[in-house]
Amino acid sequence: MTAPEQRARQRRLLLILGPALIAGGLAVLFFVTRMPLPLRIVVGLTDVVAGCVLLLVARQKFSR
Repeated sequence: MTAPEQRARQRRLLLILGPALIAGGLAVLFFVTRMPLPLRIVVGLTDVVAGCVLLLVARQKFSR
């Protein structure tokens, strides 16, 4: 695999995983009822922050 193909693959993966993590975190925050509230908040917000970080990394690394 050449370098441009590898960069494109990494960018595509980050742009898929970022929103998926954000959506999963929001789903945990609002729709999961079997977990205690403090644990739900920690898990949901951790996923949302991780998704935002992935999108930020994609934007900074692949801005050109």
